[in-house]
Amino acid sequence: MGADHSQKDSTPTLIGSVQRALRLLEAMSAEGGATAKRLARLTGIPLPTVYHLLRTLSHEGYVLREGGSFRLADDLPLAS
Repeated sequence: MGADHSQKDSTPTLIGSVQRALRLLEAMSAEGGATAKRLARLTGIPLPTVYHLLRTLSHEGYVLREGGSFRLADDLPLAS
């Protein structure tokens, strides 16, 4: 009667929006900062999605906006 969970347990549940946010953070780190348009090109994430993610990351203190560019915050919240 017991169900075999071996296949279900071995397949991780991945959250796409988290993966996209991490790709943005990695791209910003590699570039030292970039415009939203450049980040969209680098990551392959649609520009409107990049803006939504950047707004959220900025609100949470992970990203700073300087003029038209975005960069990682000097003091990332998870480092404190």
